[in-house]
Amino acid sequence: MKMILLVPDGVGIRNYIFSSFIRNFIIDGNEVLVYHSISKSAIEEIQMNKSEIRDFKEIPDFKEKFIARLLRESIAYARILINIKKLNNITILKFWSPSKNGFKKKILYFLAEILGFLLSKSYSLILKADTLYEKEIVKNKTTKLIKKTLLDYQPDIILNLHQRAPSTVPIISSAIELNIKVTTVIYSWDNIPKARLISRYDSYFVWSKLMKKELDLLYPEIKSSQIHIVGTPQFEFYFDEKHYLNKDFFYDQFGLDIHKNTICFSGNDQASPYEAYYLNDICEALCEIDQIDRPQIIFRRCPVDKTNRFNQVLNKYNHLIVSIDPDWGGVVGSDGSFSENYPRFNDLSLLINTIKHSDIVINLGSTMAHDAAILDKPCLYLNYDPVVNSVFKVEDIYNFQHFKSMENLKAVGWINSKDEILKKIVSALINPSQVGKDRKKWLEKIVLHPIENSSHILNKKILKCISVS
Repeated sequence: MKMILLVPDGVGIRNYIFSSFIRNFIIDGNEVLVYHSISKSAIEEIQMNKSEIRDFKEIPDFKEKFIARLLRESIAYARILINIKKLNNITILKFWSPSKNGFKKKILYFLAEILGFLLSKSYSLILKADTLYEKEIVKNKTTKLIKKTLLDYQPDIILNLHQRAPSTVPIISSAIELNIKVTTVIYSWDNIPKARLISRYDSYFVWSKLMKKELDLLYPEIKSSQIHIVGTPQFEFYFDEKHYLNKDFFYDQFGLDIHKNTICFSGNDQASPYEAYYLNDICEALCEIDQIDRPQIIFRRCPVDKTNRFNQVLNKYNHLIVSIDPDWGGVVGSDGSFSENYPRFNDLSLLINTIKHSDIVINLGSTMAHDAAILDKPCLYLNYDPVVNSVFKVEDIYNFQHFKSMENLKAVGWINSKDEILKKIVSALINPSQVGKDRKKWLEKIVLHPIENSSHILNKKILKCISVS
């Protein structure tokens, strides 16, 4: 069996390539071609740590024509408007935040919003626009180069690791035309309502029953039988003790105090503008505790956050904070996007041991709450606006659709004001099992259990997809 693995950005490297998924597929006697848009250094990192993966080919540069781009953006906007009604959740509109810098982009998105509004009046119009978009893609000259690659390699199946990447669209279109089976993972728990599922596939691999239900509801043209619940390999690493470091060694390596409690503050990307304010507030609160008993902070920034926005806080509280930066590589001068950055294999150890050797994780609505839950660590969600009259409102975050999965569960602890920080931290340190006591139940809703079997389940489903005529 031959599989083409589409890797349009760095996220799929950690979540899939570094997992046992590809290794097991190859060990079973199958072949894999990594068809990618990642850097040379990212490929070298893969080859260094996953030597069984040998075949790589760069995806040709793909430039959408104006009409194709207009159709894609219009369809996305139309689906967002429909999703708001179907899910009764206005915060979904927050996912429509295109950059309108420059005259051409202003025109593009002005037209997209008009056309998208009209398309949203009838779902059949959206499906017709999907068809028109596919016709535009087929006409693109890049499609001919891709067809040659597919004909030369003769894959049995294509698996796309990023359902929203435009660079993969002509590959999927070409494969469908050549009767090659196409599949995709929905790579994150919050992706489906965002209306960025561009292509249509034979099979869709999702994390949970919740995601399957969302996909059924928001994309009625997809048959329920095409949607497979497989979990996600990205959490498997926590069950492999080869990644574990002795606490004494880990603390000594980063200059942490073995005798102190430890709090992990994990940052979000630049779309969350007030992260440094939160970190400063936490430090101010901790300074109320006598130095001998004062917890220390491990600061783990978002891997693609290249800004210096935390520098002032890190310098001010350098006696309190130890910064353990994610071990990610990237293109020099990159824009801080996941498409131009990638995780090194060593970052698995950094992430796992940061959580394993922390007593609490604190952040603003991050997926890191799930990472913490796997290791049975309490997570505190920040739930207040640190800047008066800010445009960015924290209440919007927790009204996002994916947080509806927390309903009736005490999955995390809540810090509802700056004045609550110290009390909530002390409570979590003294009674960790009582703060977010339903974290494991929430995790069971979010991702298929047993979590450590995800790669195996995904492999079985892919092989089954190939065998079904």
